[in-house]
Amino acid sequence: MTIARGSLVLWCLRTSVALLAAGVLASCSKAPSEPLRIASSPWPGYEPVYLARDIGYLPREKVNIFELPSSDITLESFRNRSADLATLTLDETLELLAGGVRLRILFVMDGSNGGDAVMASPKVKTLDDLKGKRIVITNIPLGVYMLSRTLNAAKLKREDVQVISSSESKHVEMYKQGVADAFVSYEPFKSQLAALGAHVVFDSSQIPNEIFDLMVVHEDVFQARRKEVCNVAHQWFRALEYTKQSPEEATRRIAERLGVSGQEYQAMLSGLTIPTQQENLRLLGGKEPALVAPANNLVRVMLQEGQLKHTVDIRQALDANIEACIVK
Repeated sequence: MTIARGSLVLWCLRTSVALLAAGVLASCSKAPSEPLRIASSPWPGYEPVYLARDIGYLPREKVNIFELPSSDITLESFRNRSADLATLTLDETLELLAGGVRLRILFVMDGSNGGDAVMASPKVKTLDDLKGKRIVITNIPLGVYMLSRTLNAAKLKREDVQVISSSESKHVEMYKQGVADAFVSYEPFKSQLAALGAHVVFDSSQIPNEIFDLMVVHEDVFQARRKEVCNVAHQWFRALEYTKQSPEEATRRIAERLGVSGQEYQAMLSGLTIPTQQENLRLLGGKEPALVAPANNLVRVMLQEGQLKHTVDIRQALDANIEACIVK
């Protein structure tokens, strides 16, 4: 079909209704952007994202947040591009980078300071008792990493224990059935296991500055929709400010969403550190971003454990102009 230049506007007007009715984007009109898609999974450190949505900072017409049942599904959804952004651990991010996925770290959501732990049944009283026992780990790099650090602390080798891989959402039922003796777990599943009688024999407070949770975004999405993506960061820090200004209301909302009491939610938070805007700039910006050193340490462990086939530099995921993005 050939259309004379002077007839283009008239043709667009006549056909736009039919095209829209058929769900087709007309080339002669600019369609609104689809909502950004954020994939996430259960973890108390991610809750300010949902809080930002629920109090209207991240309206659903701008951002869709998908809460997936486990972190391995979140990782895969980002890898296969079912999501534009995702809440991932530092080790997961390194794995993606090593696999050729081009991404940016938008902001650091939290650092684990006891939130990740090895929860053991009463018969396992200390780390020494893990020898010969069955240990369940999660289906993500963090599970293997925590197992490695636990065995190092216990002066044990991998062959000294029986490792079972499983989604974290199944840990509680496995504990009830006596399938294993210890579980590499994290909140909120850690607290659920504790309620059944499990106790901590090792946790992330013993390996500070090693486990971080990040909001990451695909590189092409970051470049094409930078203003919208940076707005997610703005609203994250705005939600953190809301938790300080209205702590009781924020706790009520989050605890209600998680199905726990306010006291239980606060107990979960005790195992986390939440970086401020300025702390994020220190971690991600400047000539020597503070996140580089722990990332390099993590790369060494992951190479030793066979989780990475080659070294990777976290700097490729950092934005030199990150301050312009996260500071409004």
